Amino acid sequence: MTTLHTTRRIYFVLLAMLLAVPVFCGRSSAENSPLLMELASKTIQITTFYNGTTLEVTGSIPEDADVAIQVSGPKHDVHLKEKGKVAGFLWMNKTDVSLENTPAVYMLYTPAGATKTLTSPELGIGYKALLKDIEISPESEDKTFIFQEYVKLMEKSGVYALNENSITYGTPNKGVKGFAVTLTVPSKMSAGDYTVEAIAVENGKELDRTQENVTLELTGLPKTIASLAYGSPLLFGFMAVFIAIATGLLIGMIFRGGGGAH
Repeated sequence: MTTLHTTRRIYFVLLAMLLAVPVFCGRSSAENSPLLMELASKTIQITTFYNGTTLEVTGSIPEDADVAIQVSGPKHDVHLKEKGKVAGFLWMNKTDVSLENTPAVYMLYTPAGATKTLTSPELGIGYKALLKDIEISPESEDKTFIFQEYVKLMEKSGVYALNENSITYGTPNKGVKGFAVTLTVPSKMSAGDYTVEAIAVENGKELDRTQENVTLELTGLPKTIASLAYGSPLLFGFMAVFIAIATGLLIGMIFRGGGGAH
């Protein structure tokens, strides 16, 4: 009887432990919710009258964390001409400069009051983090200066940007808070695949990161023109000349019809 009683006791203890595990895991999951991100669309179509658009991104993070959103394009090599004074007064091209492993697009979105904390090279976020991965030649050039000038050029084109105070948070609930941000997709972003990455950070340390791809694809007339340009370059050349001649004749007729110049 004693042995049977002991066996039953051990059985009930083990059963109680097994039942307690899901409850414990449920609490742990609620308190340390993973980073979640969702894109409103994963495909953006470039049509005839396309002039850029926006993309809504939502998600959730632990309530004590902050999140940064990075949008980056394919990496390539960039070749520039560095200008400088020659003979003390003439501004001329002095040196050929190359930036290797440079993203074609880089946009960063941060919430209010957290930009300084989030833009850390150690976290892989921001321009300083980009600079660590870019090789600039010749090595004699001032790497930081060259990169800063390149960033200014890309910011004017609209494909590089630091968007502070752009992420909004919802009211925390059970240890989790939602976030939302509207991403800008400028018209100068060419067709291709781009990465949207979310990084959750708490107390200066990365908690989690996740990413999704968004594709910009040509459709309609832009797709037809691109297909001709790459698939039938000779036909495309004839069409371009014909369109140019037709446009010139049309403009001439319009001006003649209006009386022309005297």
